[in-house]
Amino acid sequence: MFEVYVLVEKKKPMFLSIFTVFSLVMGGISLLALMLGLFIFLPTAILGLLLGYFLHTRNYEFEYSFFDDEIRFAKIINKSKRKKIKGYKMAEVVAIAPMNDPSVHQYENNKAAQVRRLTSGQQDAKVYVIVANSADGVELTYFEPDDRFLDAVCTRFGYKVRR
Repeated sequence: MFEVYVLVEKKKPMFLSIFTVFSLVMGGISLLALMLGLFIFLPTAILGLLLGYFLHTRNYEFEYSFFDDEIRFAKIINKSKRKKIKGYKMAEVVAIAPMNDPSVHQYENNKAAQVRRLTSGQQDAKVYVIVANSADGVELTYFEPDDRFLDAVCTRFGYKVRR
């Protein structure tokens, strides 16, 4: 068996980018005011610079892997921490199809289904959905596999994959 994995970087929301720049600018202005002798701006300078720094360095990536008849998901934070997210054995998977495909339409409209979004947030990304049955009910996981990943799944479970 071989392992196939995909790494997708999550796009930062626009408001978070704007808030990061705003925090850094306000921290810088407060630092300048502090240098002029206005010590009342000390907390604002520290808070603005620290908040801007931490928001600036917060990057997420999602990893999807297929190995040993199991699809596994992980979230990588700042390219250093790896946090496992629930994966699925192929026996639990009902279908893997593009988002809004007619074959999974009934599952996507199910209000009781648990939804997990592991996508980059890019507008032109090809998003697929995994429909899985678990002890908690139906679960939908949105992700962005590439052709190599889908080919690996199709070698044994082609009847569960729609392209």
